[in-house]
Amino acid sequence: MMESLWDEVLRRVWRGVRKTFGLAASADLAVLAGMLKAAAQMAESKVGYPISVILSFPTLPALRQEDVASAIEYAGLRTPTCCGKQLHELVAAYAGYEMGLSENKPELGNRGKKMHELPRRHLVLVEYTEVAILLYCAVLEKGSNTPDVASGIRTSFELGSSNGASTEEVHDFVLEYLRDVSSSNTRWGFPEKINIMMTGSLESVGHAGIRQVIVGAVEAFGSRANILYSDPEYVAARGAAEMAWRATPQMESTEV
Repeated sequence: MMESLWDEVLRRVWRGVRKTFGLAASADLAVLAGMLKAAAQMAESKVGYPISVILSFPTLPALRQEDVASAIEYAGLRTPTCCGKQLHELVAAYAGYEMGLSENKPELGNRGKKMHELPRRHLVLVEYTEVAILLYCAVLEKGSNTPDVASGIRTSFELGSSNGASTEEVHDFVLEYLRDVSSSNTRWGFPEKINIMMTGSLESVGHAGIRQVIVGAVEAFGSRANILYSDPEYVAARGAAEMAWRATPQMESTEV
């Protein structure tokens, strides 16, 4: 225990030393910052105006909130925060599919309603592209952020839509994931219904066959599936923008 605490102290000291000399907090964050710059430039070329704000980031193991913040800062970008944290993609997609938000537009879900008034939902984010599939689950009521991700993620680079994997392989991959989550996460349990939020490429998610396979895996697990797949390439961005707007102090009156 003491050894891990000491390692954490050394890690933070080294981060501070690097930042003092104008470097990224770590070599890995320098790579991440470069990727963010490249992504911003690609977006700028498509939309035709400068990109300066990062709204959300993918759910990846060992990617700490402070790492995301440091990489964004080093890349010369900014990010709005919800409760002091950058949004995970799962939470952004949750809001993008209009869940966990109060009816009062200027308010976040956890302000507009009491906790017992918001339904508890079992969620699985399925990010599906030509090269990979990523699964991540959570049980959420309000539209608020999740902590740093340490577990609960399952990825496969063999099951992307262009990799020639069979539907049976995808079915077994999803079913095994649900069973593992149920056995290791007491809060998850055996839900009656699971909300499947699909993100990724439109071409991959757009195939009805893959959605039927995922529904079949959920039913084999013993639950009903509510699958959400509209606008998979932008739904997380839309939800992140919605939550960023709600977190911004609203003017009570406007002069014309």
